[in-house]
Amino acid sequence: MRIFLLLCVGLSLAFHLQAQTPGGNGGAGRRGGQQTNVGHFYGRVVDAKTNKGLDGATVELMGSRYDSVTHAQKQVAVRTILTKANGDFSLENLPIFGNYTLKITAVSYDGYDQPVKFDMKAVAQAKSALSGAGAQGDQSQGGGAGMSQILDAIDKDLGNIKLKGNVTQMSDVVITATPPAYKMAVDKKVFNVDKSIVATGGMATDVLKNVPSVNVDIDGNITLRNQTPQIFVDGRPTTLTMDEIPADAIESIEVMTNPSSKYDASGGGGGIINVVLKKNKKVGYNGDFRAGIDSRGKLNGGGDLNLRQGKFNIFVNGNLRQRKSLSTGTLNQTNLDSAGRNFYYTHQTTNNTSFGHLGFVRAGIDYFLDNRNTLTLAGNYFKGVFNNDDNYYSTTNYDGTNYPTYADSASTFAEFGSNQSTFQNKQGELDYKHNFAKSGHELTADANISGSNNNTNQVIDYFITHPELAQNPIQDYYYPENIYSHGSSNNYNFQADYVNPFTETSKLEAGARAQISHQVSQNVYQNSSDSGKTFVSDTLLNNNFNYTQHVYAAYAQFSSTLTKKLSYQAGLRGESSGYVGTLYSNTTPQTFTHNFPLSLFPSAFLSYKITDRQSLQANYTRRINRPGFFQLSPYVNRADSLALSQGNPDLVPEFTSSYEVNYQNDYKGGSFLGTVYYKHTTNLITRNVITQLLPGETDSSNIYTFQNAQSSDVYGLDLTNRYNITKWLDVMLNVIVYDSHINAGNLAGLTNESQFSYFGKMNVNIRLPLNFSVQLNGDYQSKTIVPPNSGGGGRYGGMGAPVSTANGYIKPIGGFDFAVKKEFFKNKAGSITFNMQDVFRTRVNESISTSKVVLLDYSRIRDPQFMRLTFAYRFGKMDMSLFKKKNMKQDQDNGGGMDAGGGTGGGTR
Repeated sequence: MRIFLLLCVGLSLAFHLQAQTPGGNGGAGRRGGQQTNVGHFYGRVVDAKTNKGLDGATVELMGSRYDSVTHAQKQVAVRTILTKANGDFSLENLPIFGNYTLKITAVSYDGYDQPVKFDMKAVAQAKSALSGAGAQGDQSQGGGAGMSQILDAIDKDLGNIKLKGNVTQMSDVVITATPPAYKMAVDKKVFNVDKSIVATGGMATDVLKNVPSVNVDIDGNITLRNQTPQIFVDGRPTTLTMDEIPADAIESIEVMTNPSSKYDASGGGGGIINVVLKKNKKVGYNGDFRAGIDSRGKLNGGGDLNLRQGKFNIFVNGNLRQRKSLSTGTLNQTNLDSAGRNFYYTHQTTNNTSFGHLGFVRAGIDYFLDNRNTLTLAGNYFKGVFNNDDNYYSTTNYDGTNYPTYADSASTFAEFGSNQSTFQNKQGELDYKHNFAKSGHELTADANISGSNNNTNQVIDYFITHPELAQNPIQDYYYPENIYSHGSSNNYNFQADYVNPFTETSKLEAGARAQISHQVSQNVYQNSSDSGKTFVSDTLLNNNFNYTQHVYAAYAQFSSTLTKKLSYQAGLRGESSGYVGTLYSNTTPQTFTHNFPLSLFPSAFLSYKITDRQSLQANYTRRINRPGFFQLSPYVNRADSLALSQGNPDLVPEFTSSYEVNYQNDYKGGSFLGTVYYKHTTNLITRNVITQLLPGETDSSNIYTFQNAQSSDVYGLDLTNRYNITKWLDVMLNVIVYDSHINAGNLAGLTNESQFSYFGKMNVNIRLPLNFSVQLNGDYQSKTIVPPNSGGGGRYGGMGAPVSTANGYIKPIGGFDFAVKKEFFKNKAGSITFNMQDVFRTRVNESISTSKVVLLDYSRIRDPQFMRLTFAYRFGKMDMSLFKKKNMKQDQDNGGGMDAGGGTGGGTR
């Protein structure tokens, strides 16, 4: 058999070497040339420290191939396999001509990337020996030695290839071989969700509570440096709220405080928080499942599954959970008369219980058309059903000094409300990516379509008691009311991006985006005059508001390195937008139309590398914050009789100019990032209280609405430091100090306000023996101005904070969370996590709101000392059989190998 193999090799080599042109690669390098697919590379991948073989390392042999379309050489994967349990690998049936690159990757190890080739010089010498032996007629000595030399040259042992464990990198804080909990850079911060055990079994809002510079209040309102950010999911705007995305479905959180022109300009000075969902592309199959229970006896469960074989990568994520939320609060309200004197006082207590269930499913498929083109089809589906019971108890007393006639009068008010709400959210996306031959040169395009709808049936029972007054006799009465609400939203996003690195030190990026959204809000009121026996539709209050908005944008930015230490990036984005809203009620339909001209949003970044570990950066951006649907809707929300709210269709966008100077130091064992920032906003969207006579009413009501204040200014310092004190203890500290100024003197009843504030957050991770780990998180917010555009909270917590005004503030608040995790089974595949939020019941949301007609003092607490217990199990060792199928298919696609010089040959299979 060996003689037969040597003969075959000799005949093949003789053919190829005879066809070889002087100084060239031979006929095998030409299109249609014949292949010699008898080459063999083999070796072993081992740990550099222990010399133990690495199981499941990915070994990829790259070569060049002639592209008949572009008439140029392109890089292709010739073979891809996984190492065996002892680290061995074998790459067979390879073309012996041409140059290759061997790439090896393994989890928790640095990659290996080195050129390899067969010893063609030895082959040529062997060919000469064969020729000489043939001329002398002696095949027993020279000929046999030549054949053995040829076989040794094409059957190459690469030896033991050593991979080193991950080490600290300069641009990111990488402490251990596993992904770090937190990575910092001057353009964004990345938070690894798997490291946040206090959020295990929770929602995205629970994750964000642990992210530096981000604050989440008890109702799910999210702020970034005390301003409301724009929320992205997988790099695109989303209609999902953060209490609709399970924490277990999230891979990481990216925080961009001052995004460049490449990103959507919406969001104003709040920056962007990008939620990256899980999607694994490891060849083979892998996944996990989890189940848990909370301190209120509610269950949750879910799982992930990824399968990659050949040209397909399939991923599925699902979560189901029950939920119950409890909250209590008090409200002290002072109503003022037209002269600014105290008119009457109201003390209100509230109790809310919210319970229900929700489900989240995400699935998709990547189709690798070839090594340069990928299609991705993915979708999300969310549904939640919740019941809320709200109990309000109020007592009203009149000011006897200013109104002696009412000195002895008082009233009691009881409101019992219950509602059932159903929410659905569907999202689908189709993405395309093309990689050009040059590294980093790419084109991407995607279409994203989403739709959501919600239905709420609300039943409210009012019980009111008034004393009989000669001036205004009112009898006790019971007043029931039904409110049926429906809302829907459809959003269409289309985007294309192009990246071209002209050289290793310069790059051009450009793109375009179109967004169209349509939203509908319908409300039907029914009231009863016979204590709930019959209900009649209230045509004065019924309404239907339709709203359509469009945003068209394009951008271009160029980055370049001027010297070894100095680099820059400059960009410009243009956006035009407009909306049309129509209110249908009992009167003639009202239409509100605003078309905003083209606005330009420049950005500039200048970076200076002080040393290998230290860098300095200055940047500037301009952004916009367009009013949202509920800020524009003229519908009067009567859910809380003491805090009626209404949108303002005449709102205009606000514009923010942001300036930052960043200093980063990646020192041994940790990283420090300091930022000095300033933001100036014009046409600030804020809240105010107006007095308005509503349809069907005889007395005017106080209504919270939105208006454009003149401007605001914020000066701040943001410091973040992460340090590994020991191998078992690491600490992250984040401190923000800022001075806020709101210039609202242009609005009736409001004045200019300023407030110096500070915010602190600490994360402590402790690794204990026996695979135990502990995480401690704490945060504190001092007295601060109410963040502009905040409010709304989560959907599933019942009543939120009463709307505030530009002349309001939040009292100091802080809290402490705790978690412990035990890992077990082989490779720590199983784990049990216990976590507890607001351990000391200190997260009490208290705020003050002032205006010319009403003063509010509000306090509320929600879900203190809430506990969860979660079990999780990871599975899915990579399946070698999948690789065998893949390699067979790849051999068929590649014709058995590649040409010398890259041409496509007829090769053997």
